Amino acid sequence: MEWLQISVSTTSECAELVSMIMYDAGSEGVLVMDDADVKELVEKKLNWDYVDEKLMRSLTGKAVVSGFFSVDFSAAEIERGLASLKENSVFPVGSLEVSSVKIDSADWENEWRKYYNPINLGKVVVVPAWQKAPDGAAYPVYIEPGMAFGTGNHETTSMCIELMQDFELKDKTVLDMGCGSGILGIAAAVLGAGAVVLSDIDPQAAEASAYNAELNKVSDKCKIILGDLNTDSCKADLVIANITADVLLRLRDQMNDLLKSDGAVIISGIINSRGGEIESAYRKLFRIESKLCRGEWQAMLLRRI
Repeated sequence: MEWLQISVSTTSECAELVSMIMYDAGSEGVLVMDDADVKELVEKKLNWDYVDEKLMRSLTGKAVVSGFFSVDFSAAEIERGLASLKENSVFPVGSLEVSSVKIDSADWENEWRKYYNPINLGKVVVVPAWQKAPDGAAYPVYIEPGMAFGTGNHETTSMCIELMQDFELKDKTVLDMGCGSGILGIAAAVLGAGAVVLSDIDPQAAEASAYNAELNKVSDKCKIILGDLNTDSCKADLVIANITADVLLRLRDQMNDLLKSDGAVIISGIINSRGGEIESAYRKLFRIESKLCRGEWQAMLLRRI
């Protein structure tokens, strides 16, 4: 189905008012891309340790509000609303420049798929769900990422999959904390783990993990938990956490409590500048068996002392 996407360049202060104009004109939904939101998230540092400087340099301080209409829609009502806003607003409104483009929803929703190809990670080959595994792939892991993080492309994910192959997984119990698409826990199941618990606080991640477990025919091994793990969940031979340095610091003691006496952890999502801090904190409870560094990131396989 074709849609007409109408976009208006404005300011952060007026983005909500422009959104209301879109809705009043009959938009099926509104997309707001606001530089101020990005800056706020970066400054709070709640969910990551590293931000590409190119992203920060690309921010221009404006907001773009887009509405979606039938292809025969006339923008006259939107233009009237914007003229009224410009005349009456006590806030700066920006340029209020209007642009439009026709989009095909099927092409739009699936455009990103063409950029994904199978990824070889040791014995594991991560295969996009819409493609076939390469000939001779010993352990294919099919992934439909949806809206969840984890396709195998990012260094933090690929290093975890490589490190888990240094651990004897056959019939072992694995916990995947912050599972995203489920790729790490599902890879462990495909490699022979007997039971896998995948947890995440994001409902979309839980849904994606359940779907991917079914896709790889390992649902019988996998338990999906929406929320945080606790020591009642089970005791694991291996805990995997691909998160951020700050969260890894907070979860260190919990990971230790979730492990069997001879258990191990794989941690990733560690920006190089935080590597020494993480090592120092984890050495109090674990010894480092393996460590990988790739690009800006580090991952570690640690054994409980």
